[in-house]
Amino acid sequence: MTVLSAACPGSAAPGKEPETRWERTGYYIKEKYMRLDKFLADMNQGTRKELKQLIRKGLVTVDGVTVKDPGTAVTKTSDIVLAGIPVVYNEYEYYMMNKPRGVITATEDARQETVLDLMAGEHRKDISPVGRLDKDTVGLLLITNDGQLNHQLLSPKHHVDKEYLARVSGKVTENDVKAFARGLFIEEGFRALPAQLKVQAYREIPAEADFRDLAMSNAPGQDLPDGVTEITVVIQEGKYHQIKKMFHAIGKEVIYLQRIRMGSLELDPNLQEGQYRKLTDEEIRLLKQGRE
Repeated sequence: MTVLSAACPGSAAPGKEPETRWERTGYYIKEKYMRLDKFLADMNQGTRKELKQLIRKGLVTVDGVTVKDPGTAVTKTSDIVLAGIPVVYNEYEYYMMNKPRGVITATEDARQETVLDLMAGEHRKDISPVGRLDKDTVGLLLITNDGQLNHQLLSPKHHVDKEYLARVSGKVTENDVKAFARGLFIEEGFRALPAQLKVQAYREIPAEADFRDLAMSNAPGQDLPDGVTEITVVIQEGKYHQIKKMFHAIGKEVIYLQRIRMGSLELDPNLQEGQYRKLTDEEIRLLKQGRE
């Protein structure tokens, strides 16, 4: 067992306990150490204050040895058990959520339910949504603490596809498809990048579900006199209300919007709204390919 006290010589200035530090061993081999209480807090096992109390009560073992110093230095590969339950350190975590309506894309909010409020169980406390979906938009939401991947997926210069399924008021025409392909002016001084718009179906007489969608949307009007068109659209930007503004620019309104793909990541059809799961190793690998 290798357990290094965080107070050992050279690890921190006198009177100051380190959060993490680098220890050089052998020939140019570096291993990152951190405080035991930080390890457990990162894995969302409790607050630092709560964890310090549990450690001092002797409820934590490191590599089979009971320790009572919250500042004990450990690594992410240390064998740590809290109250009889093993705690494995995950540096990065990746989740796919099928975001439901009525929930905001945020980490916390004093008045409204957030997507993280839907995530029970153990996960890192520093995860956050990649991008945002409007409160009335549903579908694919990636949640992670991988900052580099977050930047890669959201930076306009990387041109990452975001695909949506939508139902809109009125009949989408071939001229509309061409307008999207050219790039629409959706605000004064701003022209959207070209987008791929495809018509999937048109209903001259709206279904009951269409009126339910209309009632739950922010679209103006109380009826659908010109029917409803189901479409898919692929964009490479993420401006505020962008897809809604693009359809508004051609005289139509979005009554239902669902994100179904971001880059290589597709929404799992087995996930019901409000459900989430960890990404598979293959899904993570494909998402990260753009970094290489």
